[in-house]
Amino acid sequence: MAQRALLKRLERAEEAAKALAPIQLSQFDEDALAIYSSMAYLDATMAPTYHDVEPTAAYARGKELRNALYGPTTPVHLNEHLKRYSRASGEFELAFGREPQAGDILRYEHVARMHRSENYAREFGRAIEAWQRQLPFLTCPLKFEDGRLFRRLSPEKLGAEPTWEEDVRIQSGERWLTIPEVLANSDFEKMLILSAVVFLGVVGAKHQCRPATEESLQRPEPECEPLNEPTGFLFGQQRFNDFLVEVMGA
Repeated sequence: MAQRALLKRLERAEEAAKALAPIQLSQFDEDALAIYSSMAYLDATMAPTYHDVEPTAAYARGKELRNALYGPTTPVHLNEHLKRYSRASGEFELAFGREPQAGDILRYEHVARMHRSENYAREFGRAIEAWQRQLPFLTCPLKFEDGRLFRRLSPEKLGAEPTWEEDVRIQSGERWLTIPEVLANSDFEKMLILSAVVFLGVVGAKHQCRPATEESLQRPEPECEPLNEPTGFLFGQQRFNDFLVEVMGA
């Protein structure tokens, strides 16, 4: 099972390499990809917003390169992967590069490894530097300092200055506790937080999981190790999927 998943990941990587073979990535191309991947972190409460960036050449080039690497975005109502997506499956997929199957285990350690500050510092650093080079006429609405992400919010009153607010949604503890099965099976009064969940497969069109038992935790782990360095694109894609599932009920 793990070998098949690894082969599929290698096949996807080869296909992406072939798609980009005729493309020589310039500094502008790399910047455009970084800027496009960061769009998942912008919303209408920020200054500037997604709509300020969308008309720019950097955004257009980033979208073009994104489609060459990963294929065009599938409409929500046709996206079968998104219909199966859950908070837990999204974390597993970020770590292992595939959707979970029945019996797979997601541990807090996997989530902490993916969402450690070093990974975000690297990816947000690239996006912010790219923004400063390619969009100097727009203030970058994101900053990453001391392991924390801040968003530049539009002023609530006319004439007021924008304010900076921390976005705690990238923190590993927050990511873990927003998995419904973890939240429902943790005892905060006793400071007992569920440490792992086991997947049951796709039930009722969605990936389902339950608290992992001691017996299930003794089973062999998948052969493939979690990814050490998730990319800005994968972080952004997870953020976008979470938004669609939570807000739009995808």
